[in-house]
Amino acid sequence: MSTKSTQPSSQVMEQLENRLLMRAPRPVQIATAFLDNRGQAFFTVSVALDKTTLSRKTASILTAGVDGLFGTADDARLYTAVGYSRGRLSLRADVPLNTKYRVRLNASVIKDVNGLALDGEFKAGASGNGIAGGNYDVVTATPTKARIRFSTVAGYINVGLYKNTPNTKDNFLHYTNEAAYDNTIIHRSVRFNDPANPPNQAQIQQIDIQQGGGYFLNTATNATTLVHNHGVIQNEGTNLNTKGTIAMANAGANTATTEYFFNTKANPGLDAVPGTYAVFGAILDTESQTTLDALAALETSGNVQYTLADGGHYNVPVRSIAAINARMAFSPKDDLIVVQRVAQLFDVAATPNVQASLQRAVTTVTNATVAAPAAATPFLITAPTKNSVLDDEG
Repeated sequence: MSTKSTQPSSQVMEQLENRLLMRAPRPVQIATAFLDNRGQAFFTVSVALDKTTLSRKTASILTAGVDGLFGTADDARLYTAVGYSRGRLSLRADVPLNTKYRVRLNASVIKDVNGLALDGEFKAGASGNGIAGGNYDVVTATPTKARIRFSTVAGYINVGLYKNTPNTKDNFLHYTNEAAYDNTIIHRSVRFNDPANPPNQAQIQQIDIQQGGGYFLNTATNATTLVHNHGVIQNEGTNLNTKGTIAMANAGANTATTEYFFNTKANPGLDAVPGTYAVFGAILDTESQTTLDALAALETSGNVQYTLADGGHYNVPVRSIAAINARMAFSPKDDLIVVQRVAQLFDVAATPNVQASLQRAVTTVTNATVAAPAAATPFLITAPTKNSVLDDEG
């Protein structure tokens, strides 16, 4: 009699080998664009650029020609200074104040570190259609809201101005437009209960601020001079000194001139009498707040006085106390925290009369495994916080 085995049959399953599929790199796109009213354009990019493809011929600023129109044959290309570092591209040309201009980035030449052409077709807030090739071609437009950009040694700070402080706004824009704040310094950094510094008169005020706008750094003489002023302005507005806002410094009611301060934290002690300090704007994005936080974290002179144009000052922020101690001397050009540029921002629009993509680089993507794309230095950008008092009248 035949018997069947009671042993259960075994099933053998072949183990599949691990396979890693990598997506083809996306071409570089313009992530953010800031064009100011004094001829400087600043961009962040999504992938690191090949520096050798950047030049005054491939990245240029132009003004309208005799016909007064942009995107036509007589547009005049200006001598353009081009800079690039860690995912940030800057262009600068000699453009008269508030003169509209055009920026053109040539995608037939500009490439990223993966060898892909710039994906530059303009769209609001960024660029590209996902395919390599396509010029980035834009013109400046009258701003719908008043925005200011601070370029500092720690990064940039974008600020929106409030509409309920019109005189303060106009005063600040006046100094900004005459470049009075360029190459000035942050001369006062106060952190209440800062464990690194013993309490002093400034810290007793229980405030956390970064103050500037009063002193120009002259690198030729290695000294500071006072920023000129056009007289005092009246206090206005009742906006609070919340974190990330900017206000005018003063020596009493209605005495503000050029100096401003950023509230690095909420300072309710400055709101005891609303309007004592004219709070006239607020930071617009995450990276700007990160820059302000970095400035607030810098070392300061604390209770030691450093000499500025009008005498000794406490709580002066510096690059390195150790470096000052090593040379046994304070050197303004080596130690002070500089604001290189403060300028009003234009809005940005696609250049009329021009197809943004004049030349197309054809990229063939296969299913083959490809190397991972090299990325630019990470950065954070968020949409502006909606605020009912932000200027909507330009």
